[in-house]
Amino acid sequence: MSIICISRGSYYRGKDVAERVASILGYQCVSRDSLLAVSDEFDIPEIKLTRNIQHATQILERYSFGRERYVNFISAEILKRLRKDDHVYHGLAGQFFVNDISHLVRIRVIADLDDRVKAEAERENIPEDKARMQLKHDDEQRQKWALFLYGVDIADPAQYDLTVNVSALGVEDSAELISQTAKLPCYLTTEESQGSINDQALAAEIRAALFDFPLAGVSSREGRACVNVKAPEEQADQIRARIESAVGGIVDLGMVDIRVDPFY
Repeated sequence: MSIICISRGSYYRGKDVAERVASILGYQCVSRDSLLAVSDEFDIPEIKLTRNIQHATQILERYSFGRERYVNFISAEILKRLRKDDHVYHGLAGQFFVNDISHLVRIRVIADLDDRVKAEAERENIPEDKARMQLKHDDEQRQKWALFLYGVDIADPAQYDLTVNVSALGVEDSAELISQTAKLPCYLTTEESQGSINDQALAAEIRAALFDFPLAGVSSREGRACVNVKAPEEQADQIRARIESAVGGIVDLGMVDIRVDPFY
C-alpha cells in the first residue's frame, strides 16, 4: 500500500481528482480544511481560504508563536492519518511534513488557466477578466502562504513525483493515472519506510502536545522520544514535570528523555 499527497491549485477539480483516487483505491480521503475543522484553535475562515496572505498571517500573529503552533498542529494531524497508509491527502504542502518516505506518492494537480477562469467566473458570477485577475492573485497568495509557513515553493516541479493536467486528462483519467502510479513497486510500503513515518508521526504528535513549548526540539525512534527545551535553570524541574504531563497521554510513546538547557 502507499500514501498519496495531492497538492492542488485554486478551485478547479483537484478535490474531485483526490476523491476519485480514494474511491478507486478504497483509500480514506482527507483535506486540510477537514483537519482544521477539528481544531478549536485554527478553525478560522481566513486561514482556510488563505486568499489574503497578509490577513492570514495577521490572524496567526495574534497568538504567541502562532505560526509555529499552527505548523505543529497541522503536521500532527496530517501524519496521524498518513501513518495508517491507504490515505489520500489533498490540500497545500502536505507532503512537506513527510521526509524520506518511499511509499509516499507526491502529486501536483494543475489545470489550464482558461478552464479555471471559466469555472471561477461561473461560480462567482463575475466577468472572466475579473476572474482571471482573482485566480492569478490567489495563486500568488497560496505560493506565499507555503513559503511563509513551510519555507517551500509549491510551484517547483522537482517537489513532485508526478504532475497531472486535469484539463487534458479529465477527472477520471487523472485519477486512474495517479492510482496506477501508486501501485508501482517503488511506492509499496516497506518495514523501513513504515518505521520512519511512525517515528515522524510520533514526533509531530509530541510537538503538538507541547503547546506551551512551541520551539521545543523533538525527535523519536521506535517509541522513544527526546525533547529539548531552553529555560531558566531554576525552573528546570518544573518545566520537566509540565512536559511529562503534556505528553503523558500519547499512546505510542514508550519513553521520553527530557533535556532542559539553561539560557545563556
